[in-house]
Amino acid sequence: MPRSGARLRNAWVRVFVVAFAAASCARAEESTETEEPRLIGWLGEVARPPAPSATGDGATNSSIEDALLSSSSESAVKGASEIGAKARGTWTTLSWSPRAFLYQNFLTEDECEHLIALGEKKLERSTVVGSKGKEGDVNSARTSFGTFITRRLTPTLSAVEDRVAEYSGIPWRHQEQLQLLRYEKGQEYGNGEKRIATVLMFLREPEFGGETHFPDATPLPATRSEFLGSRAKLSDCGWNEGRGFSVIPRKGDAILFFSHHINGTSDDAASHASCPTLRGIKYTATKWIHEKEFDTTTFETPMCEDKEDMCDQWANSGECEKNPVFMMGIETVGSCSKSCCARDRSRLSDIQKRFCEPCDEKM
Repeated sequence: MPRSGARLRNAWVRVFVVAFAAASCARAEESTETEEPRLIGWLGEVARPPAPSATGDGATNSSIEDALLSSSSESAVKGASEIGAKARGTWTTLSWSPRAFLYQNFLTEDECEHLIALGEKKLERSTVVGSKGKEGDVNSARTSFGTFITRRLTPTLSAVEDRVAEYSGIPWRHQEQLQLLRYEKGQEYGNGEKRIATVLMFLREPEFGGETHFPDATPLPATRSEFLGSRAKLSDCGWNEGRGFSVIPRKGDAILFFSHHINGTSDDAASHASCPTLRGIKYTATKWIHEKEFDTTTFETPMCEDKEDMCDQWANSGECEKNPVFMMGIETVGSCSKSCCARDRSRLSDIQKRFCEPCDEKM
């Protein structure tokens, strides 16, 4: 692929992020306090300070406007095609309202199964955060089962997160933890709140149903034609009287869509829902992406060390088994890994055994 394609793609992404930051500043002066629910699917995020001025580092409002006017759909597609050329899959533009793209074979079968295995033991009923509190409450908007997986937890997950960053054009530190969701018969996912971008990956496809539906989208002609021709393959929810378009889940595929216009304003056309899974079981993995780096739990390279003076005494009294989260850690290393690693490791998880590797190297 010509280098010009890469420059155009990178310019398109930079323009979007800078424009979004500028719009965030403008909206901060007009905002009023609301009590809308915060979905745990986005880690219950609450309001953040306005983004820094986009006029810093040499950028000006006029330069942003000029860049927007000169950034055509053709340029964006060229940049997108370059990503597809580096990987196994095929990239398809579904819509420009919202900006939505389908990447077929984004994940390998082994990667799909690895992500399922990481989260399967932790799956719980998906919840939402109420408007008045921070604790999760079971809500009819979520009837799936889900869990979050620590960023960079395994080499495979890190590779997927890097691919999501390349796919979206936004660094991986802007991503939340990956959310694994399992949908069984009758389970669905209601219209969600929005972030800057979303990458939805299908890890296992159901026999029928479970489409991702964009009721307010304006699909491209090819997308519209395929949607209308797929009526027999769609559930009633996926068809929805022919509104918008739907994506039928296929193992390994991924959808990328942006929840804001390139000028930073919210794009209502990005409203979406996962239709009920009518036969079989569906697994998805979702990455929500922010305009700023997102502070969340990230796996760190473990050190063979005790962070507390009492670690050895606590370990000898059985605290490694009684209090494993604090002592050993579950997905991030705990406070007394050195003392716990010196004890019986037969009951440790594979992740916890990784915490002990630095201790073995010192022996």
